[in-house]
Amino acid sequence: MSTSCPFLSIIVPIYNVETYLEECLNSLINIRIISKEIILINDGSTDRSGEIAEKFASSHSCIKLFHQPNQGLSAARNKGLSEVQGEYIMFIDSDDWIIEGQTEKMFSEAIGFHPDIIMGNSVCYYPDGQTGTLFNPIPSHLCHTCLTGKECFSELMKHGAFPPMVSNYLYKKDWLNKQTLYFENVVHEDELWTPQALCLAKSVYITNIDFYGYRQREGSIMRTLVTSKRVRDLIYIANRLIRFASGYRFNGPDREMKSELYAKAYMLYNLAFLSLAKIKNGNFTLPSHALYTIFKIYHHLSPLSKKRIYRYYKNAQNNLKSYLKWKISYWAEKLSPEIIKNKHIILIYNTMWDTPLNIPVEQIPEDYRFTTDRQYYSQAQTVIFHLPTLINELENDLEKPEGQIWVAWTLECEENYPFFKDPEFTELFDYRISYHQTADVIQSYLHDNFIPLMKQPVDTKERANNICMLISSPINQSSRQEYLKELMREIPIDSYGKLFNNKKMDQDNGRESKINLYKQYKFVIAFENACATDYVTEKFFDPLIAGAVPIYLGAPNINEFAPGEHCFIHANDFKSPKELADYIEECYNNEQEYQSFFQWKQKDLRPQFIEKAQLQKTAPFIRLCELI
Repeated sequence: MSTSCPFLSIIVPIYNVETYLEECLNSLINIRIISKEIILINDGSTDRSGEIAEKFASSHSCIKLFHQPNQGLSAARNKGLSEVQGEYIMFIDSDDWIIEGQTEKMFSEAIGFHPDIIMGNSVCYYPDGQTGTLFNPIPSHLCHTCLTGKECFSELMKHGAFPPMVSNYLYKKDWLNKQTLYFENVVHEDELWTPQALCLAKSVYITNIDFYGYRQREGSIMRTLVTSKRVRDLIYIANRLIRFASGYRFNGPDREMKSELYAKAYMLYNLAFLSLAKIKNGNFTLPSHALYTIFKIYHHLSPLSKKRIYRYYKNAQNNLKSYLKWKISYWAEKLSPEIIKNKHIILIYNTMWDTPLNIPVEQIPEDYRFTTDRQYYSQAQTVIFHLPTLINELENDLEKPEGQIWVAWTLECEENYPFFKDPEFTELFDYRISYHQTADVIQSYLHDNFIPLMKQPVDTKERANNICMLISSPINQSSRQEYLKELMREIPIDSYGKLFNNKKMDQDNGRESKINLYKQYKFVIAFENACATDYVTEKFFDPLIAGAVPIYLGAPNINEFAPGEHCFIHANDFKSPKELADYIEECYNNEQEYQSFFQWKQKDLRPQFIEKAQLQKTAPFIRLCELI
């Protein structure tokens, strides 16, 4: 290696990373054997990052430091490219680090091939100490080989092993100078740069060496994106990749690569339109896109890419339809100044798990107007927030205008979402809509139509199967997983959910399929994911509707929600899972004991059950109007 000029140029954009910068720079200083220059671009940091960079630059002659006003990651990288002297170029984000000794291994293995690009692996490091990867492993037949860039991109895409991060690769400067590549001022800029770079490269060496430490943290650029910008930029990048692909022909050696470029573009359309559904702002203008180009190129695509591309297209199309349907719905109608002036505007900031709203419009009081269009946030007198999904919906901290009413809305248990109980958080809200019987507006898992359903006669003699469960959620605050694992050692249970799965449903059409499944069984496991007062969910009610006997674990006040006496088995009435299993076996063998669980159907339903059910006859948001 020549000592007159560095062999490796490392470009490090810096912006407000004082907590992580020293670790990053020390990892670069510790790259041995290889002569190097480290180019730091301080992109207008407002914390101590600039001072830390100055300290390192004054202590290490291999470091060059440049300060510039904040222009963004792409501009900082482009500035670094204009200053490099090395034979190869590496990019690293300033909150990440290089794993000791691994860069040297990459060069030692690859340099004899003099490739345009050298590829390594990144390892994700999570705050809880766990590590992982974002993509499938590189297939063994590709490892430690030198391919053309087109072959490399195509093969990695086909196997789900293509990492778009620019930092996974090292680039030969002489080759890069001949290209027209530069970083554009968009988020996810790597998704545009890296596919183009690989497809333009004559040679790529795949080392399969873990060399890059990729820190996963809250507050990083990728975790604080404004949704509208994310959507615009993802669509822009997808459009650009399609334009780039148009420079190649399907009827020739580039068919595989061109097909995989379309696959990448449609993957990005899918991500864009998935985010689009969360924007909920009538002022947003959807950029032009080439989603429907699929109908022109589909029959030209390589066989292995067709299914993937069509799946991305259908998902993107469904999310686009959902957004457009919202745009023309009652919930997104443009509000005239007269309506804003004369009506009480209630903004539903985010819906429950992105499901459609089920508010009877005809019951909304004359003086009230509901909207889900966030452009009316400042004019709304009342704003409803669905708490469990709020953290994923907020783009910036919201300021609460003086006099505005905030309503917390959730059907989830606080035990599973600890931030619900944080006093600093809860004091922001004026009213609560929840399952709690003490809530300002009670929204229960118990519905008014359950009253006639509970009175339907049951023919238990046709039930050939004994006991089943359908649990998929990993939430385990109730310790149900440990209990069920022991119970299943004592007695056979057909499990149709992801938890301890041993059976498959013939079809899954939602709740209807679940009820029909329960109708085939004598007993149904009804274990809640948390044991909390009033937290009684469909886990308890659906088996009763299906004419099965729930085996319950959950709310300590479950009897307040039971439609009748002796209609379920409570796991807490038994000293152990084995004792419960023995009793269930007794019910199998003693028909009279089993039939005792249905005697309640011959009597009137409990008044408190009827009262709770009838309360839900009026939709919760209508009751909120009456309250405020």
